[in-house]
Amino acid sequence: MSRHRWWLVGGAIVAVAVAGAVWFGLSALRSPTAEEATLAYLHALESGDPEAVAATGTAVSDAALTAFAGASSTIQDAEVTDVREGDGGASATVRFRLDGDEHEADLRLTPGSGGWAVDGSGLGALRTTTTIGTAVQVGGAVLPVDEDAALLPGVYPVTAAPRTLLTGTTDAVVLPGDDATASVTAELRPEATEAAQTQLEAYLKTCTADGTAVPDDCGIRIPWGTEFREISDIAFRVERFPAVVLTPTAFAADDGILEATVTGTGQDGDARTATYRSTAWSVRGGVDITADELALTVW
Repeated sequence: MSRHRWWLVGGAIVAVAVAGAVWFGLSALRSPTAEEATLAYLHALESGDPEAVAATGTAVSDAALTAFAGASSTIQDAEVTDVREGDGGASATVRFRLDGDEHEADLRLTPGSGGWAVDGSGLGALRTTTTIGTAVQVGGAVLPVDEDAALLPGVYPVTAAPRTLLTGTTDAVVLPGDDATASVTAELRPEATEAAQTQLEAYLKTCTADGTAVPDDCGIRIPWGTEFREISDIAFRVERFPAVVLTPTAFAADDGILEATVTGTGQDGDARTATYRSTAWSVRGGVDITADELALTVW
């Protein structure tokens, strides 16, 4: 074959390649039909990829995308069985499998500059409760309890939060356009008592800083009134902090050992120093567990 003919063949190949690229670019820019948009949404859900879902144009909160990233199961074998357009909108009937069961749902679509997109009908609502705390972790997101959360279809592990302090989990199946509930029976981890003990000791260290008065709300009792007319200094020495026993709403801390050396003026008007020792130092208080911490309130 002559050199000239090789160039002709090569030019033809280039022309075909350019034509293909142009066609691909035009098809990529073409607005998807309602059926194509529905299928794109279903396939994104099947993939379990939050970014793929967001790319379909369906309005989804960051919390819902984070939760979806931690879903234990997503839809499978999804198909569009019917599409209807009219009055500026569209709807599609879809079928899929989730958690071993077959489901059918009607999705609404709205038109936009990029074509059709599934609206909020493609999500479901989940309301959670827990026996301890004010929040739960749904998939990868921490959500408040007793509020409806709009989530993508899927099976979600719902766990007590914060997971570092609490145990307890259940599963929730969220379906398009459906209302789901999940109740978590939570229990305290040993780490919760450890956190409470650390927090209480930090608080009691402020109580036992040297001063001139007995601090309030610290469980400290010094019977100096019968011996002193006036106090000029109180020096504390902690031999042992009270040990915390924790419940979901309250705590008791007992068996602390504390010494207080009091300096001042005695009832007789002379300078006086006395040391008081308690082997039953104790405090009581309330417990609040939020989405990310445990907080003590000393009574």
